[in-house]
Amino acid sequence: MAALQEPVGSAPAMLPPSRISLGASLLIGATGLLVLGVQPLLYGGYVHEGRIGEPSLGLLAAIEIAAIALGSAGGIALLGRVPARAVAFAGLFITIAANLMPAAMPLFLARAVSGAGGGLLVGVAAGAIARSKGLNAAAAAFLFLQAASQYAILQWFASAATPGSASDVQTALAVIAALGVLALPLVPAGLVPAVDHEPGTGKGAMPLSGWIGLAASALLVGAVVGIWAYMGLWLEARGIAPERIAPMLTASMVGQMAGALVAITIGERGHAGARAGATGVALIAIVALLLLRGAEGLAGWSLVVGYGFVWMVLTPALTGFLLEADPTRRSLPFAASAQLMGAATLPTVAGWLIGLAGIDTVLIACSAAVILGLVLIGAALAARPPLQPGV
Repeated sequence: MAALQEPVGSAPAMLPPSRISLGASLLIGATGLLVLGVQPLLYGGYVHEGRIGEPSLGLLAAIEIAAIALGSAGGIALLGRVPARAVAFAGLFITIAANLMPAAMPLFLARAVSGAGGGLLVGVAAGAIARSKGLNAAAAAFLFLQAASQYAILQWFASAATPGSASDVQTALAVIAALGVLALPLVPAGLVPAVDHEPGTGKGAMPLSGWIGLAASALLVGAVVGIWAYMGLWLEARGIAPERIAPMLTASMVGQMAGALVAITIGERGHAGARAGATGVALIAIVALLLLRGAEGLAGWSLVVGYGFVWMVLTPALTGFLLEADPTRRSLPFAASAQLMGAATLPTVAGWLIGLAGIDTVLIACSAAVILGLVLIGAALAARPPLQPGV
């Protein structure tokens, strides 16, 4: 008699990835998101070279991030049909090719193709996280790798004797993607999306609670990224000297890495949904204090750093929250896609508000989106489907 019984009609059991395999998958996924750390340099280079005007930068960023989100969803779908290493190789190849395209290639097309390639890599990481034993810790480790790698490449370009051109940044992205090939042998051979993982969850489509949970994740991450995207402009509008803005944002990135490490330490302890709710409230409080008192002095530095810290405790908690809201696990592989789509949409919408009502309105609108996301967290948990009797 078998000790474990698969639900009728489910895929064969697949062991969670080992720590080494999980680490390789997360590293490859972080490679796909490395462009987010150098977007200011890359897009600034495009403007300097006359390839795009400043008013179109928001649209370019939205298209590239949306392409990453769609590529991630496509990668998840492919994982059920082809080996994970093949998906990762395709993502690396597309990323390299897109970043080495000649300047004559239409810019929006080139960045969309690069985003799609990066999305395939994110899909591999998302598939590995969904199959890992410690969801929250794996998601936090992925965020830490993202923050650390983006911080490292940004600091490398900042320390260069001369500012890097857009071509230099693209070449660096292509070279790093090429180095990612070295991690391919460590990626699990198969990462079929995990569904019907818990006994008694039954079969069928993603439950309503899963859809609501994905919407909550998209809203929360999109709002947090929206505030971060315009933080530099907001600090300048509030009278912070330009030479102080970059160090403050750099300190906030260090706060992000610290927050991710804390999230790894927390792991699976407690209720992820409650932790997401508490950190969401903390983010609203930080933004409210910034709006009320500004960012001057030590208190201002503390608020900006605290924003990065709380952000990175919140985001991995959303992965554990999805499991609490959707015990079928069908929504888990699409968590990264939903979050990236939110990150592509909300900052773009927020940018339109600047011309209408000023930069403060961006922070207020994004805070309202956080509140709506918290409401959806409660709705998703309330709509959680009851476990069915085991077969």
